[in-house]
Amino acid sequence: MKMILVLALALTPAIHGCATPESPQQAVFQAKSSYAVALTAAVAYKRLPDCVGAPQPCSSAPVVSQLQKADNVAASALDAAESAVRTPGFGESIVASAVGSAKAALAAFLSITATLGAR
Repeated sequence: MKMILVLALALTPAIHGCATPESPQQAVFQAKSSYAVALTAAVAYKRLPDCVGAPQPCSSAPVVSQLQKADNVAASALDAAESAVRTPGFGESIVASAVGSAKAALAAFLSITATLGAR
């Protein structure tokens, strides 16, 4: 289980840091790929036994709560960004705003999942 978590966290920067997207569609696709890797790490962490009376590795309830909140925000923002880039007629500024919001929400989720390997 710990190996999956370490592998997922190690791959996150590689996937997230790929070539600069050429279009908003590519940016959303790359963000969703990074999200999937981070979500894998978050789920692996959540499946660990609770730290109350459990040996290491374990999961902390406050961290799991923080992960779930960040996951909900990131998932919603990514879905909105995907909808914006797939829907004809949205203006460039709306698409750019949706993609920017998704990237910001994903960055918050990634920052939390990046610390999981150290716990």
